[in-house]
Amino acid sequence: MPPERRLGGIVERMLQGPMARHLVVRHLAAGQLIDGATEEEEAGEGSLLVLRRGRLRHFVSFEGKELTLFMLEPGDAVYLHAGSTLEVKKDAEAIVVVSATLHTLARTDPELALAVAPLIDRLLQKSIRMIEDMAFHGVKHRLIRVLCEAADRDGRPLAHGVVLDAAPRAEDFGMQIGATRQSVSTVIAELGRSGLLHRLGAGSLVISDLGRLREQLATER
Repeated sequence: MPPERRLGGIVERMLQGPMARHLVVRHLAAGQLIDGATEEEEAGEGSLLVLRRGRLRHFVSFEGKELTLFMLEPGDAVYLHAGSTLEVKKDAEAIVVVSATLHTLARTDPELALAVAPLIDRLLQKSIRMIEDMAFHGVKHRLIRVLCEAADRDGRPLAHGVVLDAAPRAEDFGMQIGATRQSVSTVIAELGRSGLLHRLGAGSLVISDLGRLREQLATER
């Protein structure tokens, strides 16, 4: 069973039993920011956040610039601490457990700790890949990879391609791959001229040929 499903099942079981009093259910609105430093100060310690539904963006910022480290999907878990900043991308519901309670729960229910560990490691690997991409690959490669991943995760197949509904703006793509909005717009225009990508309405993108796009990912550095 995938770790995110395993953790989700464990959390749902706890919510139905006596352990529910140790879990805090939080409803988060799109656009809301979660500041790890504030969370840690209010709780007196760090805490584990398990995303039940919605989507969150974990990012770092410096001098007005932002870099997305990874996106959290339902079933993912992240440890909130003073260096954490998250943006709610879709209305969300999360379960928050402070560290002391988490340690207690891990002793009484070891399956919880075993389910959390691979998820935290997976997010770490996403951050490492981001660093590797910025060090060794150009903007076009990074954008194509993100587009392919979005198609696999959220794509809606149609006869003429794969639609990404409510696709990120060029600025959002830029924060996700560590590039400027202008650089992303230039690549999107290039993919459009090659017939691989086009707009559908105000907020959707259509990948006309996902296979050809993947081929470019293999050759574009």
